[in-house]
Amino acid sequence: MIITIDGGTTNTRFTLIESGKIYDRLKLQVGVRDTAISGSSALSSAVRDGISELLKRNDLCERDISSIALSGMICSESGLYNSVHVITPTGIDELRQHSVRVMMPDITQIPMIFIPGVKTFDSPSISELSGLDIMRGEETEIIGILSSIHPPERHITALMPGSHMKIVSLENRQITSFRTSLSGELIRAAAENTILNRSLSGVYPHIADEEYLRRGYRYAKLHGINEALFKVRVQANFIDGVTSEQLYAFLMGAILHDDIRSTIETGGDIIIAGSNPFRSALAVLLGDEGQNVTVLPEKLAEECSAIGSELIVSELM
Repeated sequence: MIITIDGGTTNTRFTLIESGKIYDRLKLQVGVRDTAISGSSALSSAVRDGISELLKRNDLCERDISSIALSGMICSESGLYNSVHVITPTGIDELRQHSVRVMMPDITQIPMIFIPGVKTFDSPSISELSGLDIMRGEETEIIGILSSIHPPERHITALMPGSHMKIVSLENRQITSFRTSLSGELIRAAAENTILNRSLSGVYPHIADEEYLRRGYRYAKLHGINEALFKVRVQANFIDGVTSEQLYAFLMGAILHDDIRSTIETGGDIIIAGSNPFRSALAVLLGDEGQNVTVLPEKLAEECSAIGSELIVSELM
């Protein structure tokens, strides 16, 4: 039995898992964003508390856990240990080869295995900026997805929405290339930290209003994202009956426009992971564009990171 920790920008997720079976899950609202503000002690404390809570409520002790597999931003320079990035193309063998076992007795006596990230370049050059990209965390999700759906050996584009949107090209069960956008953070920032905050009233709908999602997407397609964002305020002030939830959907549709364009350019059959409202919004907009889309079952989308992490470290314990 192991614990997997997926540490992101805003949340850290803990999973108790054995042989692909998940026994318990825990999410703490702390991530590397908090490290940048409060220092690494905040993240260390959160990891220590998360491990302790997971063990306590399952009547386990540290000796019952063979290792802890960590992935995501918690493995970066802003996290607990800065692991390497493996260069594409890469799959489970390369990720396993470059995982690092570390002891951190101030947090736990359980061995901690840090899974590497992935990058698309060797020697970076400003003249080739469009080809430079990095990921941490999504690689474990992809390994979990590939192990669960058994796709044929063809070109697949996996969409991994979250704080950062990853558009990942897969060939022969390997990550061959990917693109990243800040769409998740941009939606949150625009909704909470601009003049639009008064119009959106702190809403965060689980499912986006499809009519207004499409309106925002079409407006950005015709006039650009920046102008589309201000139209949220115009509608709020002068269109009778429009709700904050509808305006949020308009905002989401506008900001997702470039991600939809990049996904179509990448080609292949599309698999959408992540959680709502992003996964359903992406499915609607890509479906409107005539794309072949498969939305992962919600349970698999939630568990694929832990499943992938266990598979990667299974031969290292």
